[in-house]
Amino acid sequence: MRAAFAAEWGKLWSLRSPWFCVAAAVLLTAGLSFTLANDFAYDIANGRLPASETLPVLDPLVQATQIGRLALVALAMLMVTSEYGTGLIRSTFLARPRRGDVLLAKTAVAVVVGFGAGLAGSAAGWAAGAFALGPHAAAGDPVAGCLRLAVVTAVACAFTTGVGFLLRSGVGTLTTMVVLLVGLQMVDERLGVYLPAWASVDFAAGDGIRHLLVLLAWTVAALAGAQVLLVRRDAQ
Repeated sequence: MRAAFAAEWGKLWSLRSPWFCVAAAVLLTAGLSFTLANDFAYDIANGRLPASETLPVLDPLVQATQIGRLALVALAMLMVTSEYGTGLIRSTFLARPRRGDVLLAKTAVAVVVGFGAGLAGSAAGWAAGAFALGPHAAAGDPVAGCLRLAVVTAVACAFTTGVGFLLRSGVGTLTTMVVLLVGLQMVDERLGVYLPAWASVDFAAGDGIRHLLVLLAWTVAALAGAQVLLVRRDAQ
């Protein structure tokens, strides 16, 4: 497994696109966090809100991370679907006949990159949001908040890897993940608590570990389905 992980890690960083995805994730998160926090401060400055009003930095940061995270979801998607698109996946399976090892190695790389880049983006977003809010920033724990966001991002990247192996299509995978991680927030709350979109936001906001378990359940189901299909399907 160590060799498989090293091979996937080397393949990933030999391309330019992962660097762009990581940079985009950090910049989008920081920029959107600043913008959303600045809107709140602007409302106070213009008398639309009381001067004593405060806002937790985590509120705009969670919203910003949802968008910035999509760049890392795209990165995790590319790790899988780009090889199917170019036919390189056949060489990968020839070099590593146990296809489950390939699935685990790509998932592990996606988790490591997702956590690291997610943590960097969250930290940058927290700093940007706190700067924009200034004295109107409510007290909060930046370490715990950023770690929760990084964990959600890492799990989302693992989820994407599983969906990528299931669909083997870049467009299909990215569309599916946008719907599952963002679009499904529009459904009724009674159903939403069992869906990944609600779970990712609620856990990141500090609303209990049960929401992380929901997201993990979806991820495990996707990876288990991918493992089954990897054994039964050809590499085309």
